[in-house]
Amino acid sequence: MNAILGVDIGSHSIKVVEISKDIKTASLLSAGSIPTPPGALSSNSSVDYEAVAVALKKLLKDIGAKSRDANVALPESQVFTRVIAVPQLSARELSSAMRWEAEQYIPLPLDQVNLDFTILRDSKQTGKSTMEALLVAAPKVLVEKYLTILELAEITPVGVETEIIAASRAVIRTTPSLRTVMVASLGAQTTDFAILEDGVLSFTRSISSGGEALSRALAQRLEFDISQAEEYKKIYGLETNKLEGKIVEAVKPIMDTIIGEMKRAIAFYEKEHPNQHVEVIILSGGTSKVPGMVVYIASEMNIETQLVNPWIGIKRDNRFTALDSQGPVFSVAVGLSLR
Repeated sequence: MNAILGVDIGSHSIKVVEISKDIKTASLLSAGSIPTPPGALSSNSSVDYEAVAVALKKLLKDIGAKSRDANVALPESQVFTRVIAVPQLSARELSSAMRWEAEQYIPLPLDQVNLDFTILRDSKQTGKSTMEALLVAAPKVLVEKYLTILELAEITPVGVETEIIAASRAVIRTTPSLRTVMVASLGAQTTDFAILEDGVLSFTRSISSGGEALSRALAQRLEFDISQAEEYKKIYGLETNKLEGKIVEAVKPIMDTIIGEMKRAIAFYEKEHPNQHVEVIILSGGTSKVPGMVVYIASEMNIETQLVNPWIGIKRDNRFTALDSQGPVFSVAVGLSLR
């Protein structure tokens, strides 16, 4: 069985998962996380790249990872991703058409991005004269940054994709009986959304509100320093019966933004797909573990909401028991390793 590393380099932490898989089974070989050097990911300095690589190498050593082949995730907020309808075309015509589409949607010259596309549904599957394609354009400087970090960490890149696509792969394995699912990945700096229909991507979106914004709002409202606000967020979260509801009241403007974007995403999707309705919202990412988050979103959205458990269907021994509660944190890395 081939083993591939899933490497998720987040603004707060680096997560690595090593899974070996064949046609029938997937087995967890190693997994772990380590803090990302502060500010290193937002920098374009070779010194900071080296610092991230050193942390990544240490993590691989600490968890005993054997493979050095990896899939890595790019931050959704810095990549241009769009599901578009295009006529049923030949491969050559399609390539030309997608470049034209890219020029309409992407606010950068095409020579500054790595452009890729994938056919999601052909015209038979859409029931129309058009097919659906996923258009992805990643700035070359962004791709180069992540590839440089992997190279410095002595890792061979096998594949690159966005965080929400990787998270969606991990999620969809756990909901095989559901037709339409929203994935909401709540990270430190951003919240990413995807809507999947029969396991196929139909919509993606990213907004710049996440766990850090919740902490800042809490610190400002209750006059805490940021570390104290982080601690209160982790302990009390969005539970209305804690501290007379002061925490929930403080972070409500940020949560209103996130909930509002979720509602807009679902409304847009259901308008484009009038016979489909989102059946469940699956939460992933570190901020999804804030106490009361699942109940809060379910109540505001009036849709069943669950935390992802990406370990479902993956063989693992007792060494990994401590990871059970950390599933949402590792969902991107799991999805990458299963690619």
